[in-house]
Amino acid sequence: MPPRRLPCAALSAAAAVLCGLLASCSTGGASSATADASPAGAGRTAVSPDPAVTPSGSSSPKTLPPSPLCTVLDRSVARQVLVDPKQAPRLAPGKGTALDSCSYTSGDGTAMLTLNPSDRSYAAELSAAHSLVRDPASAGMRDVRFTEVAGLGQGAFRESAHVLQPKQNVAYAVWRAASRTWVLTLADTSSRAPGDERLVPLARKITPRLPG
Repeated sequence: MPPRRLPCAALSAAAAVLCGLLASCSTGGASSATADASPAGAGRTAVSPDPAVTPSGSSSPKTLPPSPLCTVLDRSVARQVLVDPKQAPRLAPGKGTALDSCSYTSGDGTAMLTLNPSDRSYAAELSAAHSLVRDPASAGMRDVRFTEVAGLGQGAFRESAHVLQPKQNVAYAVWRAASRTWVLTLADTSSRAPGDERLVPLARKITPRLPG
């Protein structure tokens, strides 16, 4: 399996619209890059700063109702990781089916927390993580760290990496609960260290509330 590639090279149109909706795309702001922008990044989401991208003033973004996952990852839970969390709009894709995910951005727009089920099995996620540790440069990363986690679902690990372009720290908690593999992602464009240690307690807290 090829190493995981985060969709950081090119922002989708939806990412630009999200920036406008959040009013956080000034210099140093953040936007969401959806995992379907890169097949190898299935099930993963990252924040990518790109102040040059702005939404078109002549078109209105098409949004969807919040995912039911936002009753699991609610604002009180997100507040344990983000400062002044704000629920991010769920944008309708240009084509295909919208990813089932719930996201919050920090009040200053520099970080995003996302919960979603993975498109991969847990074994596939585990294999991709090991591949990334062996060859982070192929995915435009460095300082990739991987640790298996006990006491979370039927199997779990946490992972962190520094993305080189655009610069950001990304952390994941990946675990298998019931019939699905779940991913909590924290992407931070500030100089703060990766937050993978903070995600594991959050994953433990929300696991009993996850759908089967």
